[in-house]
Amino acid sequence: MEIYFDTCCYNRPYDDQMQSKVRMESEAVKNIVKLAQWYGYTIFGSKTLEIEIGRISDLRKYNDVLGFYRRTVTDRAYLKKNVFEQIAPMALQAGIRGLDVFHLCFSVSAEADYLVTADDGFLKVASRMNLPIEVINPVHFPLGGVI
Repeated sequence: MEIYFDTCCYNRPYDDQMQSKVRMESEAVKNIVKLAQWYGYTIFGSKTLEIEIGRISDLRKYNDVLGFYRRTVTDRAYLKKNVFEQIAPMALQAGIRGLDVFHLCFSVSAEADYLVTADDGFLKVASRMNLPIEVINPVHFPLGGVI
């Protein structure tokens, strides 16, 4: 199994855990990582993830998120021109904006099975698209709550 987390998933364990939604997503992300490590699943990193993580202004959170990212990623996704030319216009037309377009393109280029995100807007738009990858909330990840 091959997985691509967007940046909000790497942030989740370091976000304010007072909201139950954030706590559940945080635990789910950590469980998916454990599952991936246990079974040898691939977790892709990308240049876009590194750019977004680099924009975190709080130094402590930046270091925590970057450390989590580095401990988690087992392979690197590279952007294929043909995938970008096919997916980016479709994503933009559907309403996906900003770096989420690149997350989608990187995950499709890597031929990941899942793009995991806690971004409800991204999930909603992606669910209406005919994509070769499943965009999913970490809480709904298959077997994510087993560990």
